[in-house]
Amino acid sequence: MYPFRENTPEHRPGRAVCVHFSSYRTTLREDFQKRCGYCDDSDLLRIRSFAIDHFIPQNPVGFSHTIPPNDYYNLVYACSYCNTYKTNKWPTLDAAISNDGTIGFIKPTEQDYTDRFQRSKEGRIIPVDNTDTVANYIRSELKLWLPIHERMWKLEKVKKLNNDITNALASMDDGDLKTELQAIHYQVLLILTEIQDSIFIANE
Repeated sequence: MYPFRENTPEHRPGRAVCVHFSSYRTTLREDFQKRCGYCDDSDLLRIRSFAIDHFIPQNPVGFSHTIPPNDYYNLVYACSYCNTYKTNKWPTLDAAISNDGTIGFIKPTEQDYTDRFQRSKEGRIIPVDNTDTVANYIRSELKLWLPIHERMWKLEKVKKLNNDITNALASMDDGDLKTELQAIHYQVLLILTEIQDSIFIANE
């Protein structure tokens, strides 16, 4: 198993208030390290658009609240998948309670969110504890099980490996070792192409 993500995003303290929440986009993107707060997909690969999600929805189903739309600390940088699937869901019907221990959400800027999930050897997002009902609820409602998240994780890993090999080859003298590494590099490029193709096919 692998860690779900390397770092837990954190809202910077004392962010100046903006009239409209969309004005926070640049700051929010930086605070979330250019990644979706829910699935950890990177926006640098530009496979799809990213959006600003309201953790406690602006118009939740079944109740209302007084949290202003421009409250920076209620905003999450999110990929279009997670933003779409979360929509206005807030099952506790209480803005002060994100989950009741069985269903609901965990704010992705909390370490608890990071600690509840892990990656399979293939990169799938799964609960650390299979009996964790809140983690299972989040995974189900946000569809974190979708293959796209596994593929995005793999793509990042293989792209890094490709870059490392490319840099190593550039500094090596000709010889058997370089020839062997070039053969490995070719196989890595094939895998990289296969992953990229699978991602773009899934996003058609």
